[in-house]
Amino acid sequence: MLDEERPSFQRAISPGEGAQPQRADPQRADTQQTDRREQRSEQRSEQQSKERSETRSERRSDVQLAVTVYGFATTGKLFVEHCSTRNVSHSGCCVHLRTLPQADTALALRLLRWGLSAKGAAQLLYQVVWVQKDGDGWLVGASSLGPADLYSLAFPGTPLGCE
Repeated sequence: MLDEERPSFQRAISPGEGAQPQRADPQRADTQQTDRREQRSEQRSEQQSKERSETRSERRSDVQLAVTVYGFATTGKLFVEHCSTRNVSHSGCCVHLRTLPQADTALALRLLRWGLSAKGAAQLLYQVVWVQKDGDGWLVGASSLGPADLYSLAFPGTPLGCE
């Protein structure tokens, strides 16, 4: 039989040879997804901070109060973090967090006394308004969702407008 007359057969590929489908590393995929969320959140916060007016309806007091913050991170997991405020007013506050909170979600804040969170201490609800990268963490601007506020708890008996 001549070479021209031989039927042509493709060589069989043994297992381990040829292109193998790559298996996704779930931990790497989660990290990449978290990185993308943080980038989107950072871009949103930069845009929001540019849009924010420098004129406020009320003065803010640059006071550092120790608080415990409860909220949901961009990963979807609940976080609890001890931190301090950068400033407070009757309608909101700014805190520095190591954890990036989800945008437009609620945060619960509890004022710490002597470094301890008392069981009976008032828990105040705030809504995340803006987030801005700040060194090793995030500055978070939050608006009070209830009649009680951090300023009134920190400085009891202070009337509105006297801060």
